[in-house]
Amino acid sequence: MTEGKAPTDWAADVKRYVPDADDGVIAKIVSYCGIALRTRDASLVSFTDAKETDRVREKFCKKKLALEEPDDVLDAAIAAVGKRMSDTNFRNRVTVYYLLAEHFGKLSLFGGASPAAAAANVVPIVPLAAATAAAAPAPEPEPAEAPAPAPSIAKAPAASAPAAEPAALPPGTRGVYALRSSAPVGSAGGGDGFLGLALAVFAGMAVIMIGSAIGGSYVAGRFDRDPPPPPAAAPAAPAAPAAPTIPEGAGIVSEVVEGRPKVSVYFDVAKTDVAPDFAAAVAPVKAWLDANPGDRVQLSGFSDPTGNAAANAELAKNRAQAVSAALTAQGIAADRVDLVKPEDSSDEAVDLAGARRVEITVTPG
Repeated sequence: MTEGKAPTDWAADVKRYVPDADDGVIAKIVSYCGIALRTRDASLVSFTDAKETDRVREKFCKKKLALEEPDDVLDAAIAAVGKRMSDTNFRNRVTVYYLLAEHFGKLSLFGGASPAAAAANVVPIVPLAAATAAAAPAPEPEPAEAPAPAPSIAKAPAASAPAAEPAALPPGTRGVYALRSSAPVGSAGGGDGFLGLALAVFAGMAVIMIGSAIGGSYVAGRFDRDPPPPPAAAPAAPAAPAAPTIPEGAGIVSEVVEGRPKVSVYFDVAKTDVAPDFAAAVAPVKAWLDANPGDRVQLSGFSDPTGNAAANAELAKNRAQAVSAALTAQGIAADRVDLVKPEDSSDEAVDLAGARRVEITVTPG
């Protein structure tokens, strides 16, 4: 099992299971997960929590991927992904969603390969009941009674039949080399006594010479060679940085994600007022835009899932517009600010305080 903190290099974690995973698809899944990746608990999927796996089935498989398969088929696919990631304690949400989208041929929803191309790499998953039955061990057959041995007649060995030679051992292994002639000394196939003895002595000297040539030793009938030293232990992975603390009401969190500044503006319940420390928090964004004239700012507004869905969507838009006006007041040109509606502005992947937010990200021009 992998121990430590939950991973934040989402692409590297996905590529542990899909080495040729599409970076563009991973980036869009990260964007879809949004604030769920800011806290450790929300960024992970607990396969032992029925409420969590039900949420993956209903919110991601049915709503996002638009799957119409029966629940037992979807549950089996989710369970198979969990088993595939059983090498780690941290089954992060981005990797789980990528593997599910790949399995169902839905990577195209995130800009990936077409469903037909993706399906070629999918491992079939059967419903849980069928999988359980298939995995059950087959009953062992009853042992058959051994037939009674037939009476045998002893026969003298043919003089021309050579004795079996011992199997050769590969270089670098330990074993006993038995020296024997192909037939008894003085027999029809072994030559006279003196010649047979000379051949045996010559064969023994050859074994000793070969052993010396490849770094071994011949002692008391054994050819020994020391085993190679064990490989050096791999260095421990660096600890992941701690996730930022989300304020309970209005507040701002400024951080650097993949080398670019990112700001999350949080709001009080049903409010659009921007926190007063906004100017200091967005200073890195303004500095980046001044140094990179071709880059732009993207705003996405969210609300918590409580209450009326239509009113929440309007509230999320108004929050994004309020942040856009605040950016303009800080000297960022309005024509460099894009308001982008997220896939689901009513965020259910995190706690309510974390869902009431606007995300400010810098995008390449």
